[in-house]
Amino acid sequence: MASSLLKTAPRLAGVLLCLIFAACATPPPTEMNQPENPLPSCPSSPNCVRQTRLFDLPADTLFARAQATLETLGPSSLSATPETRRLDAVFTVFLFKDDVALIVEPHEDTAALHIRSASRVGYSDFGVNRRRVKRFFVELERGP
Repeated sequence: MASSLLKTAPRLAGVLLCLIFAACATPPPTEMNQPENPLPSCPSSPNCVRQTRLFDLPADTLFARAQATLETLGPSSLSATPETRRLDAVFTVFLFKDDVALIVEPHEDTAALHIRSASRVGYSDFGVNRRRVKRFFVELERGP
């Protein structure tokens, strides 16, 4: 009995490892009805973040809140196009400029917010754009 257990243990361990690796390699599930982000894709460099999130708000309400939230982050410049619900901002970090583009669009019974924050130059931004987008969503969800 013990010898047969010793013979099958390596095989069982191998199967278990394969299952663990397969589970880790599987991409996380995404929302089935997630809209396509219309903003340009990020390059392969780590100085760009592009995300889409859904909100249970009318698109015009979400756009107004997004504009107010972006203003609180202190951009060097901010332009709004209410007809297309688009915001474009520039943030200056030392001598470097980062561009933020944001579009709000209706999506089924909700509204989709698409955002892209990217450095104009360089390869790495030391996580500045990622932290900016994270802070934007925290402030947006906190509300007025």
